[in-house]
Amino acid sequence: MDKLGYGNQPYIVLKHSDIKREHLHIISLRIDETGRKINDSYEVARSMKICKELEDEFNLVPLKKGERQEEIPIRKIDYKAGDIKHQVGNITKAVMNHFYFQSFGEYRTILEQFNITAEEIKGKHNGILYSVTDDKGNKTGRPFKSSLFGKETGYEALQKHYEQSKLAVGKKNIREQLRPVIAQTMRQANNINDFRLLLKKKSIGVIFRQNEAGRIYGVTFIDYPNRAVLNGSRLGKEFSANVFNELFNSMQKQNVTLKQTGKRQPDINPDSVLGSVFGLLDIPQLSGSDYEEDVFIREQEYEAKRRRLKAKKKGRRI
Repeated sequence: MDKLGYGNQPYIVLKHSDIKREHLHIISLRIDETGRKINDSYEVARSMKICKELEDEFNLVPLKKGERQEEIPIRKIDYKAGDIKHQVGNITKAVMNHFYFQSFGEYRTILEQFNITAEEIKGKHNGILYSVTDDKGNKTGRPFKSSLFGKETGYEALQKHYEQSKLAVGKKNIREQLRPVIAQTMRQANNINDFRLLLKKKSIGVIFRQNEAGRIYGVTFIDYPNRAVLNGSRLGKEFSANVFNELFNSMQKQNVTLKQTGKRQPDINPDSVLGSVFGLLDIPQLSGSDYEEDVFIREQEYEAKRRRLKAKKKGRRI
C-alpha cells in the first residue's frame, strides 16, 4: 500500500472464504487528505512488480500463468455464509468452466448437486433464471437473472457450450470409457442404492428421476474424472431410464423372493428381463424419435416370449 501511494489512506480488508480459494479484497480512497488524486499511472504494472518483490521476500509460491480461474465447486450453497447471489455466480461460472454437458437438462442436473436449479425463458429475448433450492429440490428465495453474472452463464453462452462439449466428449472418447464401467456395475449391483454406491467408488455419480409411484423416467451420469455430464440415453439405449426401471424392478422381485423362500426366482434375472441388454454393447446405437417405440417393441417381444415359455411348461399352447 505504501509503494502504491496508499500508505496514509484509510482502507478496508474483506476476506472471501465462500469458495475453495480464499482471497482478500482491499478497498481504499483515491483522494488524499488535501483533495488531490493519488497517482494511478501504470498501476497494474507497478502492482505486479510489488507482488514479485513480496514473493521473493517471503518465499511465496508464485501464481503460474493460466492458474487464475474459477475453482471447481466443492460444496452446496451455504445460507449461513450469506451473499447468496455471489455464491450462485461462483458455482454457475465454475460449472460452465469445468464440466462438459450437451443439453440444458444435463446442465441443470449438475447445478442441482449444489442446490441450484435453472429455468429457460424463451420469447423475444431468451434468457436463464437461476434459483436456489433446499435439499429436497424446492426453490427458496427470489430467482436471479443470468445477466447479473455476465454473459458467460447466459442463454447464448450455453448454446455454444453444448457444441463445444459435444466435440470434446467425442474427441476424448468419454462415452466409450463410461459404457463398460456402467454395464459391469449393473451386473454387480443388488439394488438401486447398491448401484449408486458402486459407481461412487469409481468416481461416477448417478441421478435417477422418479415419479410418485417410484417409476424411473430419467437418468443422468456424472463422470467426475472426465468432468462430463451425460444422460443415460446419450450413452445408448441400454442405459436409458426404461432399462434401469426394469432392471431394479427385477432386482426387487428377486430380493423379495429370496427373503420369503430363501431361494432365488429361477425365471427372473437382470439379463433376461432386459432381453440380454448387455449384449447390445457391440451393436450400433440408434437415436431419435423411434427410441421409445423401439424400447416398447422389445418389451412386448420379451413379454410374449415369457408367456410362451410359461405355457410350454404347463403343457399347453397359446
